[in-house]
Amino acid sequence: MVSRVASAAALALILPLAGCFYMTREGMATGPAPLPDPYTIMHFEVLSLINTHKTIGDHIWGWITDKDCSSPRAERGEAYCRDWPGRPPPPQPVYCYSTLAKPTCYAMPYNEGNDHLLGFVPPSAPLR
Repeated sequence: MVSRVASAAALALILPLAGCFYMTREGMATGPAPLPDPYTIMHFEVLSLINTHKTIGDHIWGWITDKDCSSPRAERGEAYCRDWPGRPPPPQPVYCYSTLAKPTCYAMPYNEGNDHLLGFVPPSAPLR
């Protein structure tokens, strides 16, 4: 499996060559391709910042380091990069029994009295 740093390094080596050739109506042309409009790049940057609270550079650096990186968070005095939050614990099993009023639910089986088991909700299977 290729590491993220190795794939980012390969991308950094190949990306400058992308401007050497470009397609025209007449066919393949050599020379530098025209640069995109700077406003287009700024629009993507603003859209990324509004929707994810991260710049495009934050996304790239977070992908390389496998961390959650954010420039606006760093400007507020917090850490620039932090580990991704852990997964929440799975829910506990629930056993529900009928009683005189509404059903009563417990975390463990309740085998006393004349209560009848209405349903059992097992904990969810772990995601992989």
